[in-house]
Amino acid sequence: MNNKKEETVKEIFASCSFTSLGLHSTLCDQLRERLGFEAPTLVQAEAIPVILAGRHVLVNAATGTGKTVAYLAPIIHHLQSYTPRIDRSYGTFGKE
Repeated sequence: MNNKKEETVKEIFASCSFTSLGLHSTLCDQLRERLGFEAPTLVQAEAIPVILAGRHVLVNAATGTGKTVAYLAPIIHHLQSYTPRIDRSYGTFGKE
C-alpha cells in the first residue's frame, strides 16, 4: 500500500471494531461477512454508541464516510433483541 492510501485509510477508519461499539455480535458478523466491513469508519465509531444510548445525533460528513450504516446498524441491533423474533410478516418496523 502506498503512503497516500495508508493515510486515507487512517483518516477514514477507526481503530476499533463494530463489536466494541456495542453492536450485537450477529450484526457484526453480517457486516463483516456479507458487506465486507472489517472496521467501522470514524463517523460510525462516534455515532453508533451515542445512538445505542438512546440519544439523538446529527451527522455532517462527506459522502462515503459511512453515515447510512451509522444510522441503520443501531436500528437493526434493537430489532434483533425483540422476542418473538421479528420477520417480514410484521411489515415495516423500526425503532429509534
